[in-house]
Amino acid sequence: MKINGIVLAAGYGSRLAPLTLQIPKPALPVCGKPMVLRALSALFDAGVNRVAVNSHHLKEKIEKCVLESEFADRVELYYEDEILGTAGPLVNAKKLLTDCDCFVLHNGDVISDFNIKEMIAQHIASGASLTMALIEGPENRVHVRKGQIVDILDKMNIPYEDGDEKLTYACISVFSKDFFDCLPNEVKPVSFTDAWLRALKLGKKIMSYRPPAGFLWNDIGSFDQFFAAHEDLMLKDAAPALGCGKPLIIGQNCQIAPDAVFTGFVSMGDNCVVPPGTHLHNCVLLNGAHARSGYSAWEVFGRTFSCHRDQKKLRALKIFEHDAADLAFASLPEQGSDRKFYRVTDVFDTKRILMISGPSDKDFDRFLNLGALFHRFDMKTPEIYRFNREEYTVLMEDLGDGTLYNLCHGGKDDEIFSAWTKALEMLVHFQKRGRDAIGEQDVEYRIFTYRLLRWESDYFMQNFLGGLCGIVLDEKTKFVLDRAFDAIASAAEHQPYVPIHRDFQSQNILLQNDGIRFVDFQGSRLGPYTYDAASLIKDPYMNLGPELRKKLYNVYYELLLKNSFQLDRETYDRDCAVGALQRNMQALGAYGFLSLKKGKMKYLQYAMPCLNLLMDGILTLEKCKDTPEGLQALKEVCQQAEKVLPGRLKDLEQGKISVK
Repeated sequence: MKINGIVLAAGYGSRLAPLTLQIPKPALPVCGKPMVLRALSALFDAGVNRVAVNSHHLKEKIEKCVLESEFADRVELYYEDEILGTAGPLVNAKKLLTDCDCFVLHNGDVISDFNIKEMIAQHIASGASLTMALIEGPENRVHVRKGQIVDILDKMNIPYEDGDEKLTYACISVFSKDFFDCLPNEVKPVSFTDAWLRALKLGKKIMSYRPPAGFLWNDIGSFDQFFAAHEDLMLKDAAPALGCGKPLIIGQNCQIAPDAVFTGFVSMGDNCVVPPGTHLHNCVLLNGAHARSGYSAWEVFGRTFSCHRDQKKLRALKIFEHDAADLAFASLPEQGSDRKFYRVTDVFDTKRILMISGPSDKDFDRFLNLGALFHRFDMKTPEIYRFNREEYTVLMEDLGDGTLYNLCHGGKDDEIFSAWTKALEMLVHFQKRGRDAIGEQDVEYRIFTYRLLRWESDYFMQNFLGGLCGIVLDEKTKFVLDRAFDAIASAAEHQPYVPIHRDFQSQNILLQNDGIRFVDFQGSRLGPYTYDAASLIKDPYMNLGPELRKKLYNVYYELLLKNSFQLDRETYDRDCAVGALQRNMQALGAYGFLSLKKGKMKYLQYAMPCLNLLMDGILTLEKCKDTPEGLQALKEVCQQAEKVLPGRLKDLEQGKISVK
């Protein structure tokens, strides 16, 4: 039996513009292989003899892609002066498609692992004029009764019966030659919908093919679908025959810097360049592409361009309605919150930061109000240019990527000491200017109350001890721990209160030529004066050594004295130990919550360093006067956590503990 085929590859792919202005969509590679070649491979693997490929948009590139492939001698190219729709190409290639017993149609932008050979066999056995692959999908418009198609788009007004289904056409089908009875003799634009309906009216038998459960299928019509196809092929249990199953694909002759980082999936074509300092997350590099130094996520890179997955959606936001047409977007690394951040670059290379939040963000208005207040009083936060409350969007000053973490991670102690000293100096400036701002403005400025301090320790007990470590506490231990948490919160509450940032750690502090700047400030409130210093000096992201921490605490003490804080050293040391315990418990609770409830597993790497810092704080506080009641119980449960945490982290990595 002779079987031929046709791959549809003529469309404009407008939803993938501007990418498809340079590369026709079927020639776009998915995991390093152009989609049109994946379609051809699927047909030839199913026993198809010869295949027609139509073209129109950027036809030279489609033809080059096919003619330079291993399939060149089994393919016939059919150029269309005008787009012939979805069924017109069959008439244009009628000579090839009637020189066989039946033929298979495969859209050039569809990737699947359907068993096409089985589909052909089912079609032949049924005696149908047409067999369509159908799935439960995004556009369920095909009316099926007992495996046979009886209506499409409800155009035939066929009433529904029990057991009938509505399904989505999966863009793969098998035709008998008699289907040409439903098509015009002359070559002209024809839609499949019209041809299918004509076939039904003529009494032609149209059957459905349902792929077995667990199939892979991607119809790549948009950027979301383009990236979803890579994610499916590279991060999920897809068929090895599709050239997948690994999160990193590197083509030939690529130049990759030794310090380059790849996370999620990264597909790289031939002759790509990845410069030093690059972190690619869920990115696609076409042949000859040059990646951008720094962090990039959900982007396609070409030789001279890059395009973000969300480009069109972001450009359509109301906050940009008065901007020039050409804007480029780049993701910034995700943090603990659900907010998303993008760097926006215009045609003049002016850079701004876009923040997108949502209705569940209770701090959105507070971010706007505090941002305006802090910038007015020179508290080193970014300027807010404009915002849109309906969209929960904010456009603000771009402070760059020079965080203390990025600049000093892995650096020498003297470099860290210098940078951290500048940050502490600016922290005292923030505290001082914050008092001025609060005194002169009618603004709702929250207070770090005892209730909130206790919420942090309960958060630690629930999400870290119970959630991450799996420790089940008896009632007696809970009672004693509660006494310890009460005492620590009370000691923190009795410290002098100043305006605090509340997340004053190395990734939220930027070092620039003109000094230190701060981001992520919406949690600011009046709180214990040692809380922010503890966030910085006992930061699990950096995990400074004990001698360096001691020197920095000395620096902070001297800065406080210079700014009229009346503190004896013994009181200061105890206050610092209390502030560090409070902060580290909050951080551990956050790591448990973000990993187990939000699926942000990157925070697990900081759990053990943070637990070590918490134990250090407990040991320091033990040496102070007026040791909080119950501290011994907290020490013992943390020692228990030290024993079980490594095993729990390993179980999480292996999927033995459920997330979300």
